[in-house]
Parts: sequence; structure tokens; C-alpha cells
Amino acid sequence: MPASAPQDGRNPAASDFVDIVVDLTARRAGGADPDTTALVVALLRAVGRHRGLFEQRAHDQHGRHLRAFSVLYMVWLYDQLKARDLARLLGMSRQTTSAALASLETAGLVCRERDESGDRRLIAVRLTEDGRRTVEQEFRAQHHLDARWVSVLSPAERRSLRNLLERLATPLPGGPALVG
Repeated sequence: MPASAPQDGRNPAASDFVDIVVDLTARRAGGADPDTTALVVALLRAVGRHRGLFEQRAHDQHGRHLRAFSVLYMVWLYDQLKARDLARLLGMSRQTTSAALASLETAGLVCRERDESGDRRLIAVRLTEDGRRTVEQEFRAQHHLDARWVSVLSPAERRSLRNLLERLATPLPGGPALVG
């Protein structure tokens, strides 16, 4: 019997939804670890919620997506980055990074130049003055929203969650590196 979404138009509470997904997964994929399923579903919901809050604020105000802001933010932090290093730091493909950079360059927020190392394949990225003003303005607004979002956690819970997430982001021995 196929599973269906709730028909009453209401969203189930987060914990109820996770339990429903765990139950449905167990029915369709016998042997799936319910704790792993619950953790990953809850993590994806949290990431989706954050992305949704960001997109609502930034896209409504500037027509910009999280990927573009992430690129601006990293370049702002480092002043200048090679495009390949930017992709690695953000965990994005080089193609995705290149597309984001092209859009930001067209908007006058970044400039790309051949790297001074002499290797013609390397592209250095830096912010324009408009880009610097934009990222500083957007960062303040986003940081305020982020602080409100995590305010449901105590400072100790925030530190604990950060440590746990950093462990999950660490590559498995012998596995590919996800980010720098």
C-alpha cells in the first residue's frame, strides 16, 4: 500500500514526522537502522529549514540564493581565493562554483583574474567594492536571523551540536575529503 502525505493540510510535528519517515522506511527497506534514519531525516529537515529561512530573507530582498551568498562570504573572509579552493571550502563542484561566480561577476560583486602564479588554469577571485558592501550588509541580516534560529538551544547545546556536526563533516579514514 503506497504511503501518502497527511491529507488534512497540517504538517506533523517534527518528531512525529521523523517517526513516520522511520516507520515508512522500515516497511520499504527492511534492515535500515531506525536511529540512523531518524538522525539523517532530522538533520536534513534542520538544513532545509535554515536554507528556507535564508532564501526567504535574501531572495526576497536581493534575488540571491544561499550558494551565491556562500561564495561572497568565503571570498570576503579570505580577501582573495583561487576558484578551485573556493569550491573545495564550500564543498561544491567546480562547475557549480564557476556558475555562481559568473552570476556574481555579471552583477558586479566579484572579479575573476588569472592567478599570478603563472598557471593559466588558476583563477583568483576577489570582491569588488560593491561586493564587499553587499556581503557585509547581508551577513549582518543573516547573522541576526541565524542567532534567532539557534536561540532555542542553550549555549552548551550549541557547542555540543557544533562538535557533533564537525565530527560528521570529518572524512572517514580512506574516504574522500568532503571539504577543506
